[in-house]
Amino acid sequence: MILSSVMGRSEVSTLVQSRLWTLDFVLNLLVAHCLFVTYTAMYTIIPLYVVELGGDDVQLGIVVGSFGIVGLLARPLAGRWVYNVGAKQVAAAGSAFFGLSTLLHIAAFDVWLIVPARVMQGVGMAIVPVATATIVANLAPEHRRAEAMSYMGNSIGASGLYAPVVAFWLLKTHGFASAFACASAAVLIGSLIALFLSAARTNLPVTTGASGKVPLINRSALFPTMVFLTYTITTAPVGTFLPQLAESRELGNPGLFFTMNAMTSMVSMAISGPVSDRVGRGAVIVPGLLVVASSMFILTTAHERWLFLAAGVLSGLGFGMIQVAMQALTVGRVPARERSSALATLQSAWDLGGSGGAFTLGPLASVTGAAATFAIAGGGAVLGAIGFVVGSARASRKTVTRA
Repeated sequence: MILSSVMGRSEVSTLVQSRLWTLDFVLNLLVAHCLFVTYTAMYTIIPLYVVELGGDDVQLGIVVGSFGIVGLLARPLAGRWVYNVGAKQVAAAGSAFFGLSTLLHIAAFDVWLIVPARVMQGVGMAIVPVATATIVANLAPEHRRAEAMSYMGNSIGASGLYAPVVAFWLLKTHGFASAFACASAAVLIGSLIALFLSAARTNLPVTTGASGKVPLINRSALFPTMVFLTYTITTAPVGTFLPQLAESRELGNPGLFFTMNAMTSMVSMAISGPVSDRVGRGAVIVPGLLVVASSMFILTTAHERWLFLAAGVLSGLGFGMIQVAMQALTVGRVPARERSSALATLQSAWDLGGSGGAFTLGPLASVTGAAATFAIAGGGAVLGAIGFVVGSARASRKTVTRA
């Protein structure tokens, strides 16, 4: 009341909208962090678990790739669920589902029994990031959107600092069951935190007179999604063959790659978010793709630990640049009510590139060798950088012509 008496209503509204660090924003960062603690722990658990159960490269590709099968279908639906049911509810339910499906891995006594649990995990992983990213887009002031996305990225990236390493230590010292149980506990804690979010402040803005449905596949998000896909493909060989590569070449704990990746991506996001807001999305997306490509090329021939870790540094640097700017670019291309739909379309690149890539690279690795798959993925990232430049130039020419 006192504030309203001193300032006009419009001034109070502007003050509220300009605030970024609110309780809901912090809680949402924690929800995302807990989810990715479990997710990144799987980096070092799943490949070695498949090997422990007697799986080969083809089976490993199928197990890793199965993660995104149903997720590819669930993610577009998540865009609608966030709009119709609420981001808070989707984040809480999806996190709980992800945690319970993680526990189911313990019961697998055969390689093929891992697949149903991975498919269930994929559903949870498909819907929660749509909800948490939408919450960031709704809470962040427009002129600080990429900066806000960078904080979200850092909350996610921080999980990689310790989760893969701790998971590797747990499975080596206490067995796979303990590793899966601890990983599950993290995301279940996130589910409880999500219950404390304010539904009123985190839901999508409702447009008066607009239809209740939002598109399953958002056409305005297709260009960013295709470019982002060329990055997510690079995660397929990393998530599938990196632990084996590290052990076969005696490069040490494979979790250290992800630790270096996380450390660098956090620094990169902190810088690239504000830079993207000021100088444009392409100024960070294109260099980011080229840096990730160089990381993949290094992994192809890395036989020394310092090169292995350097690849992790470059991978994190590039990801930090790509992720933040790509999400901000996508949100800026659509009306407010379509934010969840656009982000769902963008994030489907994780399913197509990460999981679909694993399906493709698994059989390929049995012919060319696992190391070659990193070079193939790196070439894809280079093509993505070229595609972004060409596509952006065409869009600019069309804009000028219409004007």
